[in-house]
Amino acid sequence: MKPRKLLALLLSLVMLMSLSATALTESAPAMEGDEFGNGAVGTHGGVSSCNPYSSQIGIDILKAGGNAVDAAVATAFAIGVVEPNLSGVGGCGMMNIYLKEGNQYKVLEYMETVPAAVEPGWFDKKADAATAKNVAVPSQVHGLLTALEKYGTMSREEVMAPAIKLAREGFNMDSRLASAITDNYDILTAVKGFTELYTDEGIPYAEGDLFKNEQLADVLERIAKGGIEEFYTGSLAQEVVDGLRAGGSLITMDDMAIYTTAEREAIRTTYHGYEVVTVPPPSNGGDWLLEMLNILEHYDLKAMGFNTPEYLFTFNEASRMGLADSYAFIGDPAFYDLPIAQMVSKEYAAERVKLMPTEKVFEGPAPSGDLPVTKLVPTGEDGKHTSHIAVIDQYGNIVSTTNTLGLGWGAKFMIDGLGFFFNSHISNMEHDPAKSDSPDYVMPGKRVRSTISPTLVLKDGEPIMAIGSPGSLAIPPAIAAVINNVLLFDMNIQQAINAPRALAISRFDSKITVEEKRFDEETLKALEDYGYILNPVGDYSSAVGGIAAIYLDRENNTFYAGGDPRRNYKALA
Repeated sequence: MKPRKLLALLLSLVMLMSLSATALTESAPAMEGDEFGNGAVGTHGGVSSCNPYSSQIGIDILKAGGNAVDAAVATAFAIGVVEPNLSGVGGCGMMNIYLKEGNQYKVLEYMETVPAAVEPGWFDKKADAATAKNVAVPSQVHGLLTALEKYGTMSREEVMAPAIKLAREGFNMDSRLASAITDNYDILTAVKGFTELYTDEGIPYAEGDLFKNEQLADVLERIAKGGIEEFYTGSLAQEVVDGLRAGGSLITMDDMAIYTTAEREAIRTTYHGYEVVTVPPPSNGGDWLLEMLNILEHYDLKAMGFNTPEYLFTFNEASRMGLADSYAFIGDPAFYDLPIAQMVSKEYAAERVKLMPTEKVFEGPAPSGDLPVTKLVPTGEDGKHTSHIAVIDQYGNIVSTTNTLGLGWGAKFMIDGLGFFFNSHISNMEHDPAKSDSPDYVMPGKRVRSTISPTLVLKDGEPIMAIGSPGSLAIPPAIAAVINNVLLFDMNIQQAINAPRALAISRFDSKITVEEKRFDEETLKALEDYGYILNPVGDYSSAVGGIAAIYLDRENNTFYAGGDPRRNYKALA
């Protein structure tokens, strides 16, 4: 073994032992049913995210006296270090916040925008997908720092220091990141600077290897010192623009300078005595989730039984109804008249129930509803490569936030020397002039639409759950499935997350993605009899989402934090 490899292995073992010891001392015994050890129980707050390093950073911020916003922002920056293929400073997101003081709900929407110079026909989805032309104006930095400045309690330097240290000193690469490198190795090695960062003298880093990204540490340090101004109008902004334009992008300094985070009003509904609060457009996942739950409330799901054929049929057809409306009516609210209030109302759900099938599934797409606006013609959909964070603090504040680069490794574009990948969201837009009635039709300044749906659940006006998921079309039904498992089937949060899933997440037919070996043959046969086309996937497959969630038992002031084994999520409390 080369000396460098041996030293890296020894250092990584020391770091892993240190992290493991910390996690064990901070977490009470695992919950019943937590067979993979992804969950945690505690009394001073909880964090669930994609990686034990990022979750530990969030917990450390809470221990230092920070609130849920501080911890969520710190965790998000850390995820850009440990999961650089799915989210980071080159991407975007949305954050759903509950503030105990004043009983306030805040939604911060920081989806990317289309550069001003982009015109229909300029972008070729096949030829330009893995180029700088696919990059929309990156917005995560603006969103996270806006959240921190408005609703956090700690400084940028305090909150970002752990991520900077993690990037500079390194961490043990997990199996998912190692696989993401090898699975995309051929295309990534063409990216300038990739080989220097992600290989050891030409050999891809593997699971367990100590991985450092000092370039990203330097960038995060500059952001910590200079804030929003540094990334959007300062010298770093100029480097970003110059690098993107050298790769064919049309992003300008003006595009960067005019970007703003939007504070929007949350959308909500009641569900079996609870309140579900989620994000509005340009997410088309929040309305889908609420419409689905409103439809399901018309059925006695508990009497049907957990994951019985009748339950799965009813659950998935309600989801498909919400999906149909979310793609027919939802886009950037600055460009369209959106009937969001009607879509999430109980009255509208009652009308939708009349169209619900009773014996056979909708063979093609489920029908969209009858609303007093012009229907849009849906085209694109978001990538499945996303990351979710759930945080509840000891003060009663709660954050649910989802961040993304779009596709895995985003646009497969990195500016040499900066150490991070950029988003792929220009490919989410419709570029064909013949399809100008699409909600994704490319227009200067338009915000990217996405199914990301960071969600809160409340009981008697107090938060009890933060929940969300990556997974594109799997996001709303995966969230709904876990909510039902907790509220209706009395599972703890980790049991609810681990439970088998079968989700009808095709927009165009009755295909159902099912963790095949986790269902008995009778159930699978019954689903086929209903008319579903089985799309079998492996046990605990990320194809059906990857939940991060925390449940707060207010009676004993205990936090139950859950992480999805489908994506190696790890919760700490």
